[in-house]
Amino acid sequence: MLLYLKNLQKRPTSNRAPFFEAATNFLNDRYGQENAVAAVVHYDETTPHLHYAFVPVIFDDKKSRYKVSAKEVLTRHDLQTFHDDLDQHLKKVLPFYEHGILNNKTLPFENVAEIKKYNDQFNALKKELADVEENIRAKQAVLKITDQALTEVDLAEKQIDAFKQALSKNLFGKTVLKPDDLDRFKSVLATMKKATFQSQNETEELKQTLGQVKAQLADVQADYQNLKETHQALQKRQRDQQQLDYAMRDILKNDYGVNSMKTSEVKAHYVLYRLDHEELIKNKKTAQSWLKTLTTAREDPDTKIALTRLDWGIEQVKALINQIIELTRTVFKGPSI
Repeated sequence: MLLYLKNLQKRPTSNRAPFFEAATNFLNDRYGQENAVAAVVHYDETTPHLHYAFVPVIFDDKKSRYKVSAKEVLTRHDLQTFHDDLDQHLKKVLPFYEHGILNNKTLPFENVAEIKKYNDQFNALKKELADVEENIRAKQAVLKITDQALTEVDLAEKQIDAFKQALSKNLFGKTVLKPDDLDRFKSVLATMKKATFQSQNETEELKQTLGQVKAQLADVQADYQNLKETHQALQKRQRDQQQLDYAMRDILKNDYGVNSMKTSEVKAHYVLYRLDHEELIKNKKTAQSWLKTLTTAREDPDTKIALTRLDWGIEQVKALINQIIELTRTVFKGPSI
């Protein structure tokens, strides 16, 4: 297994060695120094980075022996807590380490997924806008060609009339070409003009379609602008929440001596806060997930949340689930006859 770490902050050269050494010590403690294969710093890119290779070894209780299992070592929980644990370790051992390695991709904010959703819609609208603009350019080219053809037909007809009059006035009193021949030629020209008029009618329909496309384009541009503003607002909200997260981390560490907190406890605090402020939901699935979150925290022997508070929260959620069930029964039962 290969882990790739980047020193994300611009630091003096003298800080590089302590930074990578502290990161290596953290990885050795986390995955076992005896399992480490190599820890090499690379300077082949703009940002210096550490390649850490190790064998994912874990003790098999059933067989009473060690085994190699990346699935059991690099669990979902391990991956979810890795960045936060590394960040806390580096802040503890490195005096110059202030800003941390966490960014909007590692912080557990729900709106990160929301921003990704809006990004996808934003990119889809950009593609749709480009397609519409390309369609408009193609139709404008067709209109230009049709208008040019009509102009050329009118000009040819005028030239034939002028030529026919000139033939009847030659110096010898004779015509080299019979007027009937010209009439037949003009008939062919009329057929051509008829076809061109038909094309003109189609062009008129095309112009109407073009007007509709332009209206659709205006709607798409309006949606694009609204989505862009929403996207910017979400980014600002994310930055504000990130600042709040840093402030809360500082308060917990310096005022209450809490250096780290399990993800399960963070989720439980979130549910208890919602219950405290009566921010209830009417969705049974969400309520059941709340119950599971509080029950998991209650069963954890190392939880720092007061058990009485967790018991209160569990009873509140159970009562909420019963209310949702009764409300659903009433709705599907309908009025009595």
